[in-house]
Amino acid sequence: MPLIDLKLHANVSELTLYLKCPRQVYYTYRKHELAPEITPEYLEHMMLKELAIGYPDAIERAKADEHDIHDQLNIEMERVKAELELIYSTELRDLPFKVLETAENVVSEQIERIATNLSEAISKYGQEEIIQMIRPYRTEPVLHSDKLKMTGIPSAIVNYREKMVPLSIRTGKCPDSGVWRNDRIHIAAIAMLLEDNYEDSVEHGFVQYARHGNIRKVKIKPEDRRQVLKIRSRIDIIKDGNLPERKEVPACNYCNFTKFCTTTKSSLASKLF
Repeated sequence: MPLIDLKLHANVSELTLYLKCPRQVYYTYRKHELAPEITPEYLEHMMLKELAIGYPDAIERAKADEHDIHDQLNIEMERVKAELELIYSTELRDLPFKVLETAENVVSEQIERIATNLSEAISKYGQEEIIQMIRPYRTEPVLHSDKLKMTGIPSAIVNYREKMVPLSIRTGKCPDSGVWRNDRIHIAAIAMLLEDNYEDSVEHGFVQYARHGNIRKVKIKPEDRRQVLKIRSRIDIIKDGNLPERKEVPACNYCNFTKFCTTTKSSLASKLF
């Protein structure tokens, strides 16, 4: 499909953006998006994502005990440090060494906890099962569906028990149980795209909270699918030019769009969001 046609589809990333703030969809679609500042915190997310891709290799090489997994994760961390600037060459051009060093130190400090949680998961489910859950069959594939009018790029697709299922790698905080609502909707949307692309049912997916080494299996419910379609339709309305009603939340203080987000007038359409 031509790229110009894909732009007419809702993107799965827009669904999660909508759940944070519908107005961010409005401003992003109108090219107001600002390039993220390359801070140590932003680099941490990059490093954790790349490290998480290497978790299955570390587990496979280890003898399944926590100490060996810790050692193998340190090896993976050295790989990340060597490859990061090659993978993100544009974003990290002329990056000050101090910023990189700070992020590396913070991520390295997480490895002990990651090793502990991966070891506990292996004890519960078995080494091969965990590897199947998180070993990418494809990383960041572009999926699209004319039927759904939606496109998406998942962190990875895994081949779990001979089924293609979505894997979402998250680098933020991990909930005490289950997954965050945004992550549930994201997994459901990718599952629906996979079903249309592979013509097979997808009943669940996985969310990997890379900072903690936690892996959560997500059963995809009819209500999740219903929410995906509902939000997709609302995104279409926003793209047609309807500015959602402004809602003041603490996150507004850190939003990239603060200087654009000044209009407070309400309309019937704005209240739909």
